[in-house]
Amino acid sequence: MSLLVDTGVFVAVQNERDEHHEAATNALKAALTGEFGTLYTNDYVYDEAVTLTRMRTGSHREARTVGDRIAGRGPFPDRIKMLFVSDDRFEQTVRVFDRYDDHDLSFTDASLVVFVENSDIDVVLSFDDDFDGLVDRIDPTMISDG
Repeated sequence: MSLLVDTGVFVAVQNERDEHHEAATNALKAALTGEFGTLYTNDYVYDEAVTLTRMRTGSHREARTVGDRIAGRGPFPDRIKMLFVSDDRFEQTVRVFDRYDDHDLSFTDASLVVFVENSDIDVVLSFDDDFDGLVDRIDPTMISDG
């Protein structure tokens, strides 16, 4: 099994005031143990998570910490493989974004759909139910804390 981690999980883990903080923290801990196989995210998620954390917390330090967590720098385990949006993947993302205009997908979400559809990735870990019906999704709130 393999799992692609969406932005909201990282943002909620970093921001203790986030309504999903506990669920995201438990889900990411479980994922980092290998419970769901190989973990992935992409550069668009990194960008979105760092930006949203900076905007929501007002703290560069918090934004940098979420980036370090994703990239496995410093005290954080290097367990999440970073995928990069190539020129081809970018064009595919534009097409997916347009194809699913009836869903409330961000452009970053569309890039995750592209990676799941075109890579050996099984499921997205996301609070965002707009993925439902497009790709398989695990809702972090459904993962027990142990």
